[in-house]
Amino acid sequence: MGKLITDKKTSIRNPAMNSAFKFKLIQALNKKNGNKGFTLIELLVVVIIIGVLAAIALPNLLGQVAKGRQAEARNNLGTINRAQQAYRLETGSFGTFSTSASANQLPVSITGTYYTYPNSTGVSATGAITDASAISTYTNDIRDYSGGVGQTTAGVFSSVICETASPTATFVQATTTGGSTACPAGSTAVQ
Repeated sequence: MGKLITDKKTSIRNPAMNSAFKFKLIQALNKKNGNKGFTLIELLVVVIIIGVLAAIALPNLLGQVAKGRQAEARNNLGTINRAQQAYRLETGSFGTFSTSASANQLPVSITGTYYTYPNSTGVSATGAITDASAISTYTNDIRDYSGGVGQTTAGVFSSVICETASPTATFVQATTTGGSTACPAGSTAVQ
C-alpha cells in the first residue's frame, strides 16, 4: 500500500475532498441500481415458458387422477371375484353380489365413490359376472369395468376384469362360458 499523505490539501480529513468522494460514491451506486429488475419482455418470456410447461403437465396430471379413480373399480371387482370363489367352494354355486345387504349373498360389502355396482348377472353353478359403471359425474372421465369368475368342470377357477377401450366406449360385460372367463371385443383384460 502507498503512504498516507498528510498534506492538508490532499488529506482524507479534508472536508471538501470528503464530500466530493461521497458524491461520486453515491452517483456510482445510483448507476448500478438503475439496472436492477426485469424488463417487460423478460417477464413475458418467463410467463410464456411457465404456460407451455403447464399445458404439457396438465393432461398428465388429469390422466393420473383418472387412473386413481379407476383403481377403485379394479380393487372392488377383484375383491368380489375372490369372494365369489370362496362362496363357490362353500356352497357349490356362485352367489349374487349386491350393494344392498339384504340381497347380497357374498361375505363382502362395498360402497363406491366413483362407481356403482349393480347386482351380479349371469350367476350360475359355473360362473358369475359383476359390473362397475362410472357414476354420471365421471362418465366421460373414467372407464367402466366388468368382472367375471368361473369354474370349469375340472374344478379350475378363472377370473378376469375387463376394462372398456375408452371412457366414452359402450359398456361391455365379461363372459363366462363353460367356467372359462374372457373379455369381449371393445374391452381388454386387466390383471
